Amino acid sequence: MESRARAIADGLYPHQVEGVAFLLGRRRAILADDMGLGKTRQSVIALTVAEPVGPYLVVCPASVKHNWAREIRLALTDAAIHIVGPEPLPPAGFAGWTIVNYDLLKRHIDGLLAIPYTGLVFDEGHYIKNHRSQRSRLSRRLVTDGAAYEEPGAEPAVHVLTGTPLTNRPRDLFPLLQLVGHALGQSFLAFAKRYCDGHKNDYGYWVTNGVSNAAELSVQLQGTMLRRSKDETLDLPPKQRTWIDVDVDDEVRERLNEAVTEFMKEERNARGGRLGIAMMSGARRRLAVAKVPVTLEYVQGAVEQGEKVILYSCFTHATRRFARALGDQAVTVTGEVPTAKRQALVDRFQNDDAVRVFIGQIHAAGVGINLTAGRLVVFNDLDWVPANHWQAEDRAHRIGQGGTVNVTYMVARGTLEEFVRTVLERKSRLIDDVVEGRALGDGMEGDVLSELRRLLTHLDDALTGQAVAGDPAAVEATLRAASERYLAEHAAEMTAAARRELKPVSDSAIRALAAVLTGPQQVVYRITSSSGRSAYRLEVEGADITCDCKGFAYRGMCRHARTLKDALATGKPVPAEYRRVA
Repeated sequence: MESRARAIADGLYPHQVEGVAFLLGRRRAILADDMGLGKTRQSVIALTVAEPVGPYLVVCPASVKHNWAREIRLALTDAAIHIVGPEPLPPAGFAGWTIVNYDLLKRHIDGLLAIPYTGLVFDEGHYIKNHRSQRSRLSRRLVTDGAAYEEPGAEPAVHVLTGTPLTNRPRDLFPLLQLVGHALGQSFLAFAKRYCDGHKNDYGYWVTNGVSNAAELSVQLQGTMLRRSKDETLDLPPKQRTWIDVDVDDEVRERLNEAVTEFMKEERNARGGRLGIAMMSGARRRLAVAKVPVTLEYVQGAVEQGEKVILYSCFTHATRRFARALGDQAVTVTGEVPTAKRQALVDRFQNDDAVRVFIGQIHAAGVGINLTAGRLVVFNDLDWVPANHWQAEDRAHRIGQGGTVNVTYMVARGTLEEFVRTVLERKSRLIDDVVEGRALGDGMEGDVLSELRRLLTHLDDALTGQAVAGDPAAVEATLRAASERYLAEHAAEMTAAARRELKPVSDSAIRALAAVLTGPQQVVYRITSSSGRSAYRLEVEGADITCDCKGFAYRGMCRHARTLKDALATGKPVPAEYRRVA
């Protein structure tokens, strides 16, 4: 088993190996790691180890559907992936990964229930925190009523992923416990009375938004929910980058690609200026504005998870929209803000806990300031000069930053931004991540368009020829071919750079992973009275403890199971009246 465990661990950070072992230790579990620790990768690996044959279903917010597809392909190069919306459900017999967003569950619920999924993933669990909401009810139906249940013992593995610290709001945790089949998810009233300070107000209504017995709840969740913060995780590189695909309207996408073709013709006016430059600028601005809703949803989700966010755009048209939407929880620095006033805004972001977002125009706020209060940097749109991104990233990644900086790029699918991402991804892996300056080397600071122009000379169909034909699909195909050629040219150095970031996995972590691959062992206890008579039977399987008393049957909890779980989870002696019999 150790050789298999090492094969599974290959290419993972040590904390991700531990996360995979945790997910494999129970058929259904909650992974609540901080944003940036790789919950997606851990879930994909663990699910395919637990269930090597699909089909699998991922339910997530619309803004991360394409990111899920990208992560699945990175982990499983040959995986079949189908994204629902605008495409319908996959054809009958599809055994790969289906990805659907929460808002489409109602439309497709009957078709989804008819498919015998072997694994289910619910990403961003805070989307279903209200156990009475339609999202939550439909998600539960996928777990309890699907076609997989037609055969005994064929229940799917279930992972719930969230970065929100739900133990501070136990009420929001209840629907997640329902999805993973935890005994505490059986009765909301019983759960609320014990863990949400549930009580009736003066009008006779139940109030369940408080916290009670929090320490006990944390113990009861051990083995079912795993949460690790970035501060606790010491195996990450100083900087991590994520690329999230964004869908934009056809008109916006085609206008940008048309502008690129005009720009690449290199025709100039009487003054020597390139004719397509104004068209390019306008198309990029429209694209930046079109991506604002998706980026805003992502940033607001990060703020809910306790992050301070540094948000960049190249255009004030986008920064103004962000400022209006975020209101008092954000400060903004663009070229329109006088230099003398910028430091006060920076200080507010650094020192005021109520200010959660710094909105910056990449050229005005990308140099010369310190933003170490934030560890998440988000780029709404992409600059053509990679060095401008490195400068902006390093407003957070500099002396005074105590943890890993997570950088997220929002990339418009089917546009030149996909090629820009390819170049940024390659160059970002090669730069020397040293705080406060570095030598980037030849070619590391060049314009992305110069890279594209070089590659197009090697392609059979020139981009300008496609533009004359007026075929947007052909332009997209040409850009994609350029990206693939660029990746092929630099694949070896990118792979080597990525592996240099990894730290060795300890032998103890490998042994722990190997142990869960053998499957959980069932242990049985009986509670005996002082006279020696057997009273109740408790079964321990993995992290789950069940009791045959009436209280457990009605409420999903009882003092017998709580006492035994507390002893087993904390290392305390098991009380003498609990006698192990198997």
